[in-house]
Amino acid sequence: MEWAALFNTGRFPASPPRQTPTRNPFQIDQDRIVFSRPFRRLQQKTQVHPMVTNAHVRNRLVHTLEVASVGRSIGFAVGSELRDELAAAGHTPDDLGYLVQATCLAHDIGNPPFGHAGEEVIADYMAEWLAAEARRSGLELDADLHFFDGNAQGFRILTRADGYRERGGLKLTMASLGACIKYPWAATDPRAGRRGRPGVKFNRFETEAEAFAAVARACGLAGPLPRHPAVWLMEAADDITYSLADLEDAVELRITSYADAEALLLPLAAVDRARLDEEDNVSQKLALLRSQAAGRLIGAVKDAFCAHRGAILAGRMQRAGLIDLIDPALRDPFAALQKSNGDTLYTHPSKAEFEIGARDVLEKTLTVFLEACLAFHTLPEDRLPLRPRQALALMQDYHPKREFSPTETLRCAIDFVAGMTDQYAATLAARLRGL
Repeated sequence: MEWAALFNTGRFPASPPRQTPTRNPFQIDQDRIVFSRPFRRLQQKTQVHPMVTNAHVRNRLVHTLEVASVGRSIGFAVGSELRDELAAAGHTPDDLGYLVQATCLAHDIGNPPFGHAGEEVIADYMAEWLAAEARRSGLELDADLHFFDGNAQGFRILTRADGYRERGGLKLTMASLGACIKYPWAATDPRAGRRGRPGVKFNRFETEAEAFAAVARACGLAGPLPRHPAVWLMEAADDITYSLADLEDAVELRITSYADAEALLLPLAAVDRARLDEEDNVSQKLALLRSQAAGRLIGAVKDAFCAHRGAILAGRMQRAGLIDLIDPALRDPFAALQKSNGDTLYTHPSKAEFEIGARDVLEKTLTVFLEACLAFHTLPEDRLPLRPRQALALMQDYHPKREFSPTETLRCAIDFVAGMTDQYAATLAARLRGL
């Protein structure tokens, strides 16, 4: 892969590169993402702890902004090391920083209500619903309707489902879209499976197959693992940010003690005890530890990328994140931090209660809107019953069109439900039950 193509500033779907003297093309991408409605809805979507009322605890929007900040720093750091390589392609370290920042801003834009629990619920329910309803209807549907991943939904949002709906989505640069392809395969690809379960991690639905191919072609993505180099940097920024921030939030919520958090963070932060004791309270101590740890990890990721850039640019990098390739002096304590988070945070009872309830919420909303979209596709306008007509009216911009294929029509229901905030999904599900 070549840097010149990887920085392709042509805009999806088919606009040639255009120089704007006052703004970098990737800053324009950032603006389009930040001002989009799916981005705004992240403010009421789960990061780790659903529907918390403590404003100091991160929601998905705050998490995204923090990832973008770390990603920009990583991108600029790597760009500074590779200044001559980038200059030969007509680009600067700032360009790489802005590009990584843009893709970080978009990295969770396709996440459904209730986070990863919501992804699993949607996938499980679609498989069950299709087994019954689709067979009765006799419709020919894409096999990947059985699966759901926020990464593929994000690519759909950026290229089709929002902004200029059906006319290019947010019309981002090819480079930014290429840098959003974390898993360069479809749902039915064997590589999408995790722990014996198919279709878990993938980046495109069949409805976006042409868009996916166009972006890959424009950026020159190639090799056994054709990932844009900026993807590796975005992924590392996400890993660093959520691992440190989730622990900080756990102390805020009294799920983890400060003493336990300090013990996990000190090896990463390398803060002198006297310096730490200067801080007045737990919040300030945690902020110091988190910021120092992030700074050291950013430097380590930069070193790992530069050490492996040959394999990354050849598209033959083994499937491991950069965070797994950093200096063991930081990698091992970081792995200990992630393990502790997994053992104590992600299965905590306060989180599990909401996620069990999320299944009921999403199943109810999906039932209503899938049935409405199915009726819309199979019945003439004047024969639609009242309930589907009312449900379709609620869908507003996500309302299907008559020329849509059966799969695309049903995807409109998924777009609508997956785009809901936690609060709206919960409230709407209750109203749909007459409560």
